[in-house]
Amino acid sequence: MATAAPQGQGEHLDDYWREANEIEKDQGELDDDDLPKTPDEGEAEAQWLTNAGYGFIVNKFSDGRDLSDDELEVVTQSLTRHQAEAVKKRVNTLSTTMRKKKGANKMHVKDIFPTPDNSSPEPPSPSSIIDAPVFTSGADNSATKQRPSSFLSRKGGYKLEGAIMEPSRSVEQGVEALSFKERGTFNRPNTRKSSSRSSISLPSISDAEITVDFHLEEKDNQAFEAKNDPLGVTLIGDLAEVDMPKIQSLALIELTALFDLYDITYSRPKRKKKPREHGLFGVPLQLLLEWDIKRVPGTKVPLFFHALIVHLEKEALTMEGILRVPGSVTRVRQLRQELEEKFYQGSFNWSDVMPNDCAALLKQFLRELPTPLLTYDYLDAFPQVEHIPKTLEQLKALNLLILLLPTEHRDMLMVLLQFLKKIVSHSNTNKMGLNNICMIMAPNLFLAPAPKGKPKTGGQHELTIAANTSSVVKMLIHYQDVLWMIPSSFLTQIRHQYKTETSRKSRDRMRPWKKKDKSEAYKKNAAELDVQNGVIRVQAPDLTKSSCLIQLDEQMTAGDIVDKFRRDHGTAHMGGHSFHAKPDGKGSSSQSHTFNNPHNAQFADDKAYLFEVGGNIGERCLDPQTNMLQLYHINPTADWVIRINVDR
Repeated sequence: MATAAPQGQGEHLDDYWREANEIEKDQGELDDDDLPKTPDEGEAEAQWLTNAGYGFIVNKFSDGRDLSDDELEVVTQSLTRHQAEAVKKRVNTLSTTMRKKKGANKMHVKDIFPTPDNSSPEPPSPSSIIDAPVFTSGADNSATKQRPSSFLSRKGGYKLEGAIMEPSRSVEQGVEALSFKERGTFNRPNTRKSSSRSSISLPSISDAEITVDFHLEEKDNQAFEAKNDPLGVTLIGDLAEVDMPKIQSLALIELTALFDLYDITYSRPKRKKKPREHGLFGVPLQLLLEWDIKRVPGTKVPLFFHALIVHLEKEALTMEGILRVPGSVTRVRQLRQELEEKFYQGSFNWSDVMPNDCAALLKQFLRELPTPLLTYDYLDAFPQVEHIPKTLEQLKALNLLILLLPTEHRDMLMVLLQFLKKIVSHSNTNKMGLNNICMIMAPNLFLAPAPKGKPKTGGQHELTIAANTSSVVKMLIHYQDVLWMIPSSFLTQIRHQYKTETSRKSRDRMRPWKKKDKSEAYKKNAAELDVQNGVIRVQAPDLTKSSCLIQLDEQMTAGDIVDKFRRDHGTAHMGGHSFHAKPDGKGSSSQSHTFNNPHNAQFADDKAYLFEVGGNIGERCLDPQTNMLQLYHINPTADWVIRINVDR
């Protein structure tokens, strides 16, 4: 029996319980084979190390070999102290587990003299932490608090397990994920002290509660703005795919280190469920995209999901109660059947779809994804963010979790959050404020149907999960503009990794018996001379001015360089007498410019950006405010290319 919605005054969780009841009526029950499976002993640590980029350690243990402390120090030398501690903790746990499995009667020295706890509050050395902010613990020195069992674990979803211990010390270390500074307190209700649902209300998020330090600026209706980094703000889509696995490895390690500080654990259950291989609903997101990219190259979200969003934005943004008022069950069932038959044929008529029915289809599509939008790996981690005492650290954790999502899930989440924010922006008309939206969407993102034969019970644990998941969705919607950024400290670490790898390859190529020709030390090509003199060559293969030598100064930005390839600059050069056309359609302005096809001029537009390519990075689209002279000193061997980036 579904739990009745709570009664009370003010903004409570009424919408959440109402939506949860509708989901229970709509979904039915799961077979036992569909339930999440608990990983075997040691499997979680092995998977974590593999995802963090340390799969070679797992392979070494599997082959019966051990890893010395010195070797472990070497493989973690590019990490900060807290990141290294997180890795070492999993390595030691896995090592102990593997030894127990292979020889229960054998004693290892590490079992007699365990690794000392490195979590003591000794201050970190300045060289061991990159961009380290100061965290202040907002927790009291209370004893261990047992978290209630999860309502969702009974419903076949994720499981909240273990205990959370509030740290009795100040947390003064860590790598910044986003640069924030707190002014005031983000107050959350104490959900553990109340047994009545009606006594719980969601925390209020107000821009006036939080300000930022000198690295950020507070804007109208915007709590945070991107950090004013001289090397530019890097959005998730700015990095090449080759660099994203490195970013995700660092994000996993940093998130784990942050959770370790507060003794927070989360489960990563294995799901045993056969997805559909055709149709629109219940099909894996990756498979849907594979089909859709063949139809529309460059598609980043499923065409059906995009069509739902477009129809709702056109017809329902100002409609009162949108997302809250359910559609007709009969009409929705008929629409599903018709969409399955006609959508990809292009014969479906959206003009006949009622907005509330379309909203119901959107929520069903999200719920029926075989792998949830937030993935089984991190579905439990998102609500655990609520156990972090500081709002600023919560935002950092959410930023890291978004970085960890697969690309197709992250892109779809962004489109969904942007749509929800548009609904909130029309709340004066549609009566759907931020609290209403988050309470309705939380069960659609986190709930799952109940297994057969399992009782549907209610209680305090239900209330805790409802409040936590709703609050997390609320933060995702409200702060989405600052959650899709890549921490500058991660870029610093990646550059260090590239330099280390380049040095290693260089040493491998050295032949000790070969005499060095000292004259080669004085042979420098033009590019090296350009670097010494602060001159870079910018390539623009798709534009009329295909290349240009530019002398950098202390004020020049990436945007200034792109401006030199716009029409106002290009016309002046091409109209001058210094340009000489050549038979192949190319020409040169003295020796600093090269032109392609001057009779069919192409200039940089608003979507043209400067890219940093190679050197100690794979590829990065530069923020127009990037200080080029500082970046040039950090990556002097990079190529500089102007390209179109429609996603920035």
